[in-house]
Amino acid sequence: MYNVYQILLIAYLTGFLWLRRNPLSLVFTAISPFSILFILFVVSNGQYVQFAVAGSLVMALVGYGLALGQDISLYKIEYKMQDIFVASPVSSVTYMLGLALSELLYGLPALMVLIVLALYFSTSLAFLPLLLINVVLIWGTMSSIGFFLSSHMIHMRNATQLISFVNVVIAVVPPVFYSIDRLPESLQLLSYVVPTTHASLLLQYSMGFPVPQGWSISLGLAVQGLYFIFFLIIAKKKALWREK
Repeated sequence: MYNVYQILLIAYLTGFLWLRRNPLSLVFTAISPFSILFILFVVSNGQYVQFAVAGSLVMALVGYGLALGQDISLYKIEYKMQDIFVASPVSSVTYMLGLALSELLYGLPALMVLIVLALYFSTSLAFLPLLLINVVLIWGTMSSIGFFLSSHMIHMRNATQLISFVNVVIAVVPPVFYSIDRLPESLQLLSYVVPTTHASLLLQYSMGFPVPQGWSISLGLAVQGLYFIFFLIIAKKKALWREK
C-alpha cells in the first residue's frame, strides 16, 4: 500500500497539479492522434474511419507512454529533481509508475473519447475487457521503453529526437493505421515482431475486420504480454537510476 501511495503522490505532483495550472495541456497532447484521425476521415470520406480510430488509439497510447521519457529527461537533466527521489526510499519502478500515471492523466480525456469510439465501432460490448487489457499492455510497454531510454540520455535534445524517432517507428510505420494486407508477405511477418501491430489487429478484430490467417487474439495478447514483461524488467534492471 505504501508503494501505491508513493505512485499516486508522484502522479499528483507531476500530473494533476500541472493540469490544474495548465488545463490546455489536455488539448495539446491530443493533437497528434486526432489530427491523423481527422485527415483519414476526410480523405477516405469516412470509409477508413475504423482504421483511423484503431490507429489513433494505439498512437495515443504510444505517445503518452514514450512521453514519459521526455519528462524524465527534463526532471533529471534540467531540474535535477530525480536526485531527490534517488536519495529517498522511492524505488526506480515506483518513480516510473508515478510519472507514467501522470502522463496518462494528460491524455485521459482523449483516451476516453477514443475508447468510446472504439467501442462504438466494435461488434459487441463484450470486447470491452479485451480493449482495456490492450490499452494497459501497450501503455505499460511504451512507458517502460521511455523510462529506459531516458535514463541513458545526457542531453534533452538527444532525448527529444530519440523519443520522436521511436514514436514514428512504432506507431506510424507498422500496420497500425492501415490493413496488414497492404504489406508484402515478407514485411507482414516482420511486422508481427512489433507490438503495436498486434494492438491494432486486436482493435480491428473487435470492429469486425478480417485478420490474417494464423493470427489470433491469444497470439496478439501473448506478444504484447511478453513485450510488457521484458521491457518492465529492462526498465528495472538496466535503466540508470543512480549516477555513478
